[in-house]
Amino acid sequence: MLRKFALILLIITSTTFWNCAGGNGAGQGDVDKRFASGLDRFDKKKWSRAAEDFNWVVLNNPAGNLAAEAQYYYAESIFQQDLFVEAQLEFERLLRRWPGSEHRDFARYRIVQSLVAQSPNFYFDQEATLDAIEELQDFIDDFPDSDHLAEAEQSIGGLRHKIAKKYYETARLYLKWGQSPAARLYLEMILSQYYDTPFADKARVAMVISYIIAEDLTAAQAYLEQEGSNISDDTLRGEAERFVDLAREGKVDLLFYRRLYR
Repeated sequence: MLRKFALILLIITSTTFWNCAGGNGAGQGDVDKRFASGLDRFDKKKWSRAAEDFNWVVLNNPAGNLAAEAQYYYAESIFQQDLFVEAQLEFERLLRRWPGSEHRDFARYRIVQSLVAQSPNFYFDQEATLDAIEELQDFIDDFPDSDHLAEAEQSIGGLRHKIAKKYYETARLYLKWGQSPAARLYLEMILSQYYDTPFADKARVAMVISYIIAEDLTAAQAYLEQEGSNISDDTLRGEAERFVDLAREGKVDLLFYRRLYR
């Protein structure tokens, strides 16, 4: 309510200044009306119509007192329509043209939220996901006292989980093709970079499977002895031990194939 009152006061002040300066009162009146119309539609969550009003203000009054506020509300109206690529561009425009905006913190967060929303499903290329993680980390570094800090950290965790899943599924695909060395490259990336995700335990079991598929039981046993204690999930550790025992007997079971293909 206080913020809305301040905006109304800003409209009145800008109109008075324009009239006193001998400017085109009717033109400024149009700007004020469109901004007020945008606020009303924004409050009613009529995002598309609100965006039209605020964009009109920015285009017709780019150097006016209301331009920065109009740009912020324009960007937010677009974001609320889930138009994340466009919202990212408009919030970036706000920061570029009005770097001292009081919405700087929130605009930066909206930018990273837009990037997170653009992150594709795990089976697609994850370049956008990596970009989103980098921007999220920059946001945390730049605004350590932000109210959105916990949400940003949670978003990073979710994106890291997605990339780890991408690597794990890629490794499994190589194992299905019998290409153990290629699979181990992706499994090692999980263990070195995404060791704090649930896929770390799965990657260690998959490492054992990779050696069994390559018919290198000595390496499978050695890996299990070295890394078995790092498998925090008792069930998964038991599976890995079982796979090695069966492989020594020249056998595999349904569980082995389920771990490989499911």
